Amino acid sequence: MKERSRRRFFTYLVRSRRLGRSLGVDLVPFKTCPYDCIYCELGRTTHKSATPEDYTPPKDILREIRESLEEISPPDHITLAGAGEPALHSRIGEVISGIKEMTDIPVALLTSGSLFWMKDVRASVQDADLIIPSLDAGDDPTFQCINRPHKDISFEKMVRGLSALRESYTGTLWLEVFLVEGVNAEEENILKIRTRAERLSPDRIQLNTLDRTAAESFVRAVPEDKMKRIASLLGPRCEVIGG
Repeated sequence: MKERSRRRFFTYLVRSRRLGRSLGVDLVPFKTCPYDCIYCELGRTTHKSATPEDYTPPKDILREIRESLEEISPPDHITLAGAGEPALHSRIGEVISGIKEMTDIPVALLTSGSLFWMKDVRASVQDADLIIPSLDAGDDPTFQCINRPHKDISFEKMVRGLSALRESYTGTLWLEVFLVEGVNAEEENILKIRTRAERLSPDRIQLNTLDRTAAESFVRAVPEDKMKRIASLLGPRCEVIGG
């Protein structure tokens, strides 16, 4: 649940199932993303992009973060997420380093994971304490169906990017898998995802499913008992966070 004051443009408080009490930070305009996921609870993507740009100046974002921290009790995390893909901000590295200079609160990055095939993007997020990318598919047809990526992003390019991030990043990596009944939740889908996930060796795998209105009306949540069975297939590091 978000709590945004009238004078705040980039930050909001949110109580997260996995990150506790978090200060969320928006880095890009609403629904600016390389994906147009069928399950997105914010609706269809209105600006599909795979090109990082210099959006809001980092100094303005950092000023608001500092002001927010002065007004609230310390959150558990400062989370770069919001209503778009934060890695599309070409100066995300400056935002992360600026936060690290002002506070010891851990910085988390919630990301689609779609842009880590770019060396500059990988380099810019290395100082985050926690990165949570998505992996909703184990093959290209499912990837195209569920994530509807920008034309410049293939499944293999995305997976290579995640692998390159895992090789260079020394912080904590959690992998989020969003499951949609009838799309990517059957055993053959899960086994393909497991193969890809094992190569990434994340610290955790987190399963999520729909609990609000999705971008597409045909999207259905996976039942809780099935989510638990899927978690067992993905191994002891897997946990159910939704469903």
